[in-house]
Amino acid sequence: MRTLLVTSTLVAAVGLLGACSEAEDAVRGAARDAGCAAAQRVADQAERTARDAVADIGADPQAARRELEGVRDALRAAEAGLSGETGAQVERARDAVDALLVQARRAADGTRVDDRAVDDAERRLDDAVGEITTIC
Repeated sequence: MRTLLVTSTLVAAVGLLGACSEAEDAVRGAARDAGCAAAQRVADQAERTARDAVADIGADPQAARRELEGVRDALRAAEAGLSGETGAQVERARDAVDALLVQARRAADGTRVDDRAVDDAERRLDDAVGEITTIC
């Protein structure tokens, strides 16, 4: 009788743990989905704004710098709430925007912009945004 009671108690405990695990998995999944959705929105907006800023580097480098700083800050904020591969791709996007920001600052200082560096940074930004889309 005692063996039956202990076995029943263990089965019930395992069942409760399984239910908790399922609930935890559901919460993790919902958080991951929300994080992905936020990362996707920020990355898409970053890509559009960065392209516009790059187009303005020659005509208005100060405006381009301000726009890129805003993009960088938005990516940094998104990155703080993400982990795993999604967070890594947002970090890659931010690094690419930082490279574009260097060129905007150069233009604002009257220094020649390195077109190869701009092209490379745009490509890296596109790749990171594409990866975020794939992940999410």
